[in-house]
Amino acid sequence: AADPAAAVVVGKARFTVLTPRLLRLEYSETGTFEDRPTLAFVNRKQPVPEFTWSAVAGTLTTAALRLHYAGGAFSAQSLWVTPAPGAKRTAFAGWRFGMTSDADPGNLRGTIRTLDRTANISLDCNHLTSDRHCA
Repeated sequence: AADPAAAVVVGKARFTVLTPRLLRLEYSETGTFEDRPTLAFVNRKQPVPEFTWSAVAGTLTTAALRLHYAGGAFSAQSLWVTPAPGAKRTAFAGWRFGMTSDADPGNLRGTIRTLDRTANISLDCNHLTSDRHCA
C-alpha cells in the first residue's frame, strides 16, 4: 500500500499520488480500495510526492498535473485531469474519464501482461506519430 499521506479520500473515491505524473484513481461503492501491487507500480510504498488538495475547488495538484473532481461516481463530467498551471509543456493535453483511444491519439493503449505466453497480440498500432505515440 502507498503511504497514507499520498492519498486523498473523498466520499467513495480515492486518489493516490504515486509520482508527480502518475495518479491512481479509484471509486468504490463500498469504500473498499485496492492496495495490492500492480504491473505499473509493484511497490507503492515510496516517498510521498509534493501535492496539494483543495476540497473547496475539488482539485489535487502536483508539479505536473491537476486532477478535477466534482464528486460522485466517475464520469466525464465529474473527473478530468489537465496539465498543472505552470507545468513544463509536454505532449499531455488533458484527459477526461471515459476518453477513448480514438479521442486521444497519444494513448499508448495499455500493457499486455503475458506477452511471452500469448500469440498474435495487437495493440492496434498501425504506425507511430512523430512524437513516438501509437496511432
